[in-house]
Amino acid sequence: MTDEFDEIETGRRSGAHRQDSAAQSNVGAIALVIILALAAVLLVVAAINIITSSMKDPESNVADSGSDKTSSASPSPSESEVSVADSSLDVDVLNGSGVPGVAKDFSEAVEEKGWSIGKVGNYSTGLTVSTVYYTDEANASQAKMVAEALGVEATEASTDFEADITVVICSDIANRGPEPSEGDSGEGDSADGGSAGGGSGGGDGTDADSAGATDSNQ
Repeated sequence: MTDEFDEIETGRRSGAHRQDSAAQSNVGAIALVIILALAAVLLVVAAINIITSSMKDPESNVADSGSDKTSSASPSPSESEVSVADSSLDVDVLNGSGVPGVAKDFSEAVEEKGWSIGKVGNYSTGLTVSTVYYTDEANASQAKMVAEALGVEATEASTDFEADITVVICSDIANRGPEPSEGDSGEGDSADGGSAGGGSGGGDGTDADSAGATDSNQ
């Protein structure tokens, strides 16, 4: 017995057949497209991050270099921050003016300001301008402070003296006396000047003609 499916005309196919493999291929292609799209998004994000970070580096370098310039432009402590007397430094005070009592008066002013006093005596010199000498360049700022405290205008590096700082008082300020301390009145200044002048018979003026410095006339 035969049926209609047994009698198949030539060139004709009967029945229905689904092409499952074609449908699966379409799904795989869609998934691949999605994966590629996600990968592209990740690459774009990574590129943006790299570009952003590379743009920030120059700015930070500029900021760092600016801070370095600021710090390098700041004056060194020896130039601006030294404002306190260094009591570890010995200061000799020598009278080169021939006016009695000068070294004693000026040494007392130095000690009041906070420095340690070394020799106090006379010094034979033909100079007329008072000067504060320092043996080490590291003490230049302290020597300047001593000069300002006493009203001495000149400071100079010298190896002719043994002390860290040496004050040589000459005729330009001998009669005037040391600069007054903060809070002192003008009357006190004139009194000091009188003491530094010829009114005092004692003091260091008795050996004014001796060569070099002595410390026996305090």
